[in-house]
Amino acid sequence: MVKLRVSVGGSYTDLAIVNCNDELHPIEFDGPEFQGRAIVRIKDFAGITNDGSKPVHDSDYFKGHNRRFSLQVEGRFKREWDGEQVYFGTDFERGVDLPDGFEMMLKIARYIDPVVRTSLTKNGKPWILSPLVSSINTMAAWRPQDANLPSPPMSPRQSTDMSHGLLNESHSSNNMWGFLGKFKKRNKRSSVVSNSSNDIYGSYNNSPSPSQHNTAGSNSSTFNDAGSLASSTTSSDWTTAPNSAVEHSEVPVETQQDEVTEALGHWRQHLDEDTTFFMPQQPSMSTPQRRKHFQSEQHRKEFVFRTDLVHGFEFFSPHMDFNTFDIRMGLSMNIRKYLAGQPVRYTCRTLGGETVFWAVQFELVD
Repeated sequence: MVKLRVSVGGSYTDLAIVNCNDELHPIEFDGPEFQGRAIVRIKDFAGITNDGSKPVHDSDYFKGHNRRFSLQVEGRFKREWDGEQVYFGTDFERGVDLPDGFEMMLKIARYIDPVVRTSLTKNGKPWILSPLVSSINTMAAWRPQDANLPSPPMSPRQSTDMSHGLLNESHSSNNMWGFLGKFKKRNKRSSVVSNSSNDIYGSYNNSPSPSQHNTAGSNSSTFNDAGSLASSTTSSDWTTAPNSAVEHSEVPVETQQDEVTEALGHWRQHLDEDTTFFMPQQPSMSTPQRRKHFQSEQHRKEFVFRTDLVHGFEFFSPHMDFNTFDIRMGLSMNIRKYLAGQPVRYTCRTLGGETVFWAVQFELVD
């Protein structure tokens, strides 16, 4: 019997299995361009967990919502990017056979999101992408030190492993929402030094233009360039830990959790649309207003993902059942046979694919 396996990471090659519907312990990742954490909610989940424990079948999140899944990611970019450089959608490593009726689904998608872009050549690496700021369902931003402790978890894990974790974490509020850390041995780590200034919010108008930065890719020297960071930070704020790619970490789990909490603040279990921090010159917008605003290419180019803010994103849909790979969008079909054994991968990346910020991968395995 095939089961669903979901993985998350900061690159396509550094992914860790997620305990779906475990809203108490987001999985943490630290990629070359983005440090973050994520949870994945799957309705009627009966798939694989990263510790072999019993899967959490469902979440109260789905009550009253016509949704089959949800991806929630929050984190910090390690250098500035504008809204025309960061895209979100699906991509594949090799060609796929497009099913009958796909064009109809694409028309529906373009009606919902007029700025969606596609590359569907059979012999290439197909993708369907749209600017993140104009496509994502929910978007918010906040300063890492802002206090907004979440409400009690909607769906606590039904396992002794989680109970043990709760007992350990109750001794330290800094570890309250940290990931257990024992399943992600190759996770690259960064330590962020909190800015002691009251002006961590910084000056939006004085931030360097993202057009000054190289968007073709990145290397380790990129993070030592003070000009590539927000005006309220310095290059010393992002310090890559030595030997960060070693297979067996010598840094205690508690230390790693403290570093993540310092960098990102406390995990926000529920994400609501809030444009206050990332659009300070505009009145607060609803999701439809924000998406319409960023359908303008000029507005996207003027927008900056700043390094001193934690950005939160949520994507959800009623159309895809990942437990079976059945899709219902005007018509119904099972897409598994068209993928030639490939997973479905949601990715946040540049349009050309040179830079990946984070990825969530869904696959059915025997």
